[in-house]
Amino acid sequence: MRRLISSVPLLISISFLPGCGLIVGGGSRQTVQVQASPAGAKVTTTPTTGDYTAPTSLNLERKTSYVLNFTKDGYSPASFQLSSHVRGGIVVADVLLTGLVGVVVDAATGAWSKLSPETATVSLTKIAMIDGPDTINVGISVQRANGGTRLDIHSNAPGVAVQVTPVDRH
Repeated sequence: MRRLISSVPLLISISFLPGCGLIVGGGSRQTVQVQASPAGAKVTTTPTTGDYTAPTSLNLERKTSYVLNFTKDGYSPASFQLSSHVRGGIVVADVLLTGLVGVVVDAATGAWSKLSPETATVSLTKIAMIDGPDTINVGISVQRANGGTRLDIHSNAPGVAVQVTPVDRH
């Protein structure tokens, strides 16, 4: 009985030890490097962890898969998948070295897992836009003279091309 009572503090202290995944595998979180071209793209995550601006480093939970969403004015949005997967070596080390305690701790914290890839690099595609005013006013005037018709077309923006196609009226 005395031996059992003296073993209780030892068992309690062992239960507070982390598993192999927390010690060897870098813990329950992982840093992922994020790059975007052009720089300055807004980055959000699904599930939501915050709003970021690329380039940046994200400190994410290993046990969760993420989708990184990239946006920037004048560019098509893009997304990037980060997948969580279990690292078999950490599971084996937990079973052999820590027994049930390490297995429970690492399984609960996600320390068995790893996000891949470890770096996210995305190139955003420029949306075809032409510099110029938001609105272009085009004026058309029709003048009939000397048995003919004259059509004048003008705009408030230089370089505007207009194609006129005659319509048959039968």
